[in-house]
Amino acid sequence: MSLDTTKAIFLDIDGTLLLHGKDPFTEDIEQLEEAHKQGHRVFLNTGRSLVNIPPCLLTAPYIDGIVAGGGAHVIINGKTIYHKWIPEDLLALICGYYLRSGRWCIFEGETNIYGINYETGLAGLDFAIEILPVKNPTDFSTLYKGTRVTKLTMQGCVTDEERAALQDYFQLNPFPVYMEGIIKGETKASGMELALNALGIARENSIAIGDSVNDIAMLRFAGIGIAMGNACDELKQIANALTLDCGHGGVAHAVKQWALTSAAKPVLRR
Repeated sequence: MSLDTTKAIFLDIDGTLLLHGKDPFTEDIEQLEEAHKQGHRVFLNTGRSLVNIPPCLLTAPYIDGIVAGGGAHVIINGKTIYHKWIPEDLLALICGYYLRSGRWCIFEGETNIYGINYETGLAGLDFAIEILPVKNPTDFSTLYKGTRVTKLTMQGCVTDEERAALQDYFQLNPFPVYMEGIIKGETKASGMELALNALGIARENSIAIGDSVNDIAMLRFAGIGIAMGNACDELKQIANALTLDCGHGGVAHAVKQWALTSAAKPVLRR
């Protein structure tokens, strides 16, 4: 397959590939495996940090690369081509704030996940590994020195004080029960662009599939931006196409129609 016909498929995880912490759905896997077999490139594109990606996806043979942390960490064929993380001094300030406020905050890293005041929260949230406790503002310069934290997950809804403390450093994305903090300047779209450039695949040959507000940038950037049937209204309004719900063949239908059908045409926004 030539680069002129190779598609790069970028997939959100939660609400797109996975639902309520369950394994990927068989019909979705089958179509992704077929796309991979035909030479198309399949990427996870997620707000989760690398270590918080479920192992069933992290090691899946049909996955060619990962955009993690909302664009802060880009990996192709197991090799990191881009990685940005929260500086140690900023981590200390964030830890101090949450230790004082009593609100919970999760620090998602490359190799571990850390948390403050998480013992009484996190209802409905799914983390791939055990959370390690942060008890002092200096823990990331002593106990966990060298840790690369690529995103935050915070108790929602964010307070005015919390927003003022974080908004200079993070893009804050709201979800029903939590808030996501992505390093400012990083997006799922910027991660896509890095991956496409590294592979030599044209932007118009990219496909993005997602369901939530943090997928808006990648759907706008993609040659074809597809919203899940269960997607939020904001995403559906900017999508080029809609597919079925997560768990009802949404990814399978989109991949079959837009990647495995030769008649599919890019609809790149300018």
